[in-house]
Amino acid sequence: MNATHEPSYLVQEAVAAFDEGARQAVYDVIALRRDVRHFEPGRALDRAVLRRILEAAHLAPSVGFSQPWGFVVVRDEAQRARIRESFLRCRQAEAARFPEGRREQYLAYRLEGILEASLNVCVAVDLRPRGEAILGTIVQPEAVRASACCAVQNLWLAARAEGVGVGWVSIVEPAVLRAELRLPPGVEPIAYLCMGHPVAFRRRPMLEESGWRERRAVDEVVHEHGIWQDRDDAGTPAAGRSSEPPRSSLRTTAISPLDAAAMEASRARQAALGLPAGGLGRLGQLAAWWAGVRGDLPLSPPAPGLAVFCADHGVVAEGVSAHPSPATTARLANVMAGGAAVSALAGRHGVRLVAVDVGLAGDLSALPCAPVVPLAARGVRRGTGNLRREPAMTRDEAACAMEAGAETARALAAEGVTLAGAGDIGVGNTTAATAILCALTGAPPASLAGPGAGLDAGLDAEGVARMAGVVADALALHVPDPTDPLDVLAKVGGLEIAAMAGFALEAARLRMGVVVDGLTACTAALCAVRMAPALRPWLLAAHRPAEPAAALALTELGLDPLFDLGLGAGEGMGAVLGLHLVGTCVSTLSGLDPRRELARGSGAHGVVAPGSVSGAGSL
Repeated sequence: MNATHEPSYLVQEAVAAFDEGARQAVYDVIALRRDVRHFEPGRALDRAVLRRILEAAHLAPSVGFSQPWGFVVVRDEAQRARIRESFLRCRQAEAARFPEGRREQYLAYRLEGILEASLNVCVAVDLRPRGEAILGTIVQPEAVRASACCAVQNLWLAARAEGVGVGWVSIVEPAVLRAELRLPPGVEPIAYLCMGHPVAFRRRPMLEESGWRERRAVDEVVHEHGIWQDRDDAGTPAAGRSSEPPRSSLRTTAISPLDAAAMEASRARQAALGLPAGGLGRLGQLAAWWAGVRGDLPLSPPAPGLAVFCADHGVVAEGVSAHPSPATTARLANVMAGGAAVSALAGRHGVRLVAVDVGLAGDLSALPCAPVVPLAARGVRRGTGNLRREPAMTRDEAACAMEAGAETARALAAEGVTLAGAGDIGVGNTTAATAILCALTGAPPASLAGPGAGLDAGLDAEGVARMAGVVADALALHVPDPTDPLDVLAKVGGLEIAAMAGFALEAARLRMGVVVDGLTACTAALCAVRMAPALRPWLLAAHRPAEPAAALALTELGLDPLFDLGLGAGEGMGAVLGLHLVGTCVSTLSGLDPRRELARGSGAHGVVAPGSVSGAGSL
């Protein structure tokens, strides 16, 4: 008979519950932990005590036993003073968010002790790739950051047991911490802490004592029966809340038609040039379209702008992209620094370029501190859910992302932009776009799944089949309603896709022409057109993407791309070229004089009677 042996790592002496005194001490230190702002200045913190506290922090649990934290001890007063300057700037900006009475109360609070404390400690998390993947992070990579937060709490509790005060200063620019502490790319600051001997420990949290916030009862935050249930202000379960966003916020009913009279006038002036019928080809069509957009003659060249919408996708966990999610932020950093193709093209052709964060989940502290291309912060959430397992987002979140796109269109219009393009950065958005197209058109996933483009490019045959399977699973799980594009966006879409849809709708409402880029932008445009068919005439397709799903999107939109150059870089590079082509067309044709063109042909065809052609002709 063989004996059964437990693995050696499971063999240990049974540990009973702590005795009464030890157990009470644990609960006491948890209950008595306080955020300390007032320290005894000039009093040093014993190095042995600090060592014990940091050792306790290092004992924190971590996903996959990754231990991703690092502790930067800051003693230098000049360095701390520079960090405090960032706090003061941020405090003023934060104060502006509150109404006047609340603002005064906020500014009266002491919210840091950066200089008075014995020292400062920055807890950072190392998110850089390792030799192998971290166990337990394929579906929830954010667990790595959560692990670092566990280290912060361990540090805080150990400090309280030692009689040491800790204050968390969250109002400091991450970029300043990165520069001051020389954190390499991929190492993100999590908490900046002041540590020292407190003047006193408060009996209750300062914001509770001062009436800023009341402590919630534990019953308000415990959700029984396996489901989340919102409460009303009295703490009782609220009646079912509608997730339907205000329809007025989508602005789908105020899009005017193109100006037919201006378009006809443009065609008439083109005919007066004396060129063979149809000789201008698409150039003539573009000039007439631009006349319809602007609604007046003579035409001026467009003032071009491009918004690049950025977001992450939870579905990347299913292996549907050739790159991991952190590549989204890395590519954005390159765009902002001016090193990407879209940045160079935009600069060369005078295109106003802005990046927009609507759902990034990566390390934003690695973005350039002095960007060439600005980043607008309009985040709705930190990436979508994994659409194979759960809805990508809620209906409200999809509507908020659309509104973020609309806000971007309004901001560009306020800067004088008259012709707008939309691009995107987001690992995994090829899968989301494919799922949307399947939902809206009924096409089978296997017919639309492709090797990807941009950051998703490079899938092999196995990867393409996996993408098709993920899309099929998502559609079967969520059953999105093809007659309700917002439902489709919420269930299987992406934050940047919803933002581009809102961007197109608002741009057209403001009488800006819209140039769409690749697969993701075309998919967003189709969602927007399904919401408001009046949008369709305001759209131009820049180029013909290689993905099979893009061909279907263009067909559904009824758009004929301006060119086919085999572009697959993404980011809106094709849109920039489209914007430039429209501007070049309008500038060139507007400079032609119908009388001069006819005069050139008079030797062969006879002299044109004076006054038979009117106007020097902007097209």
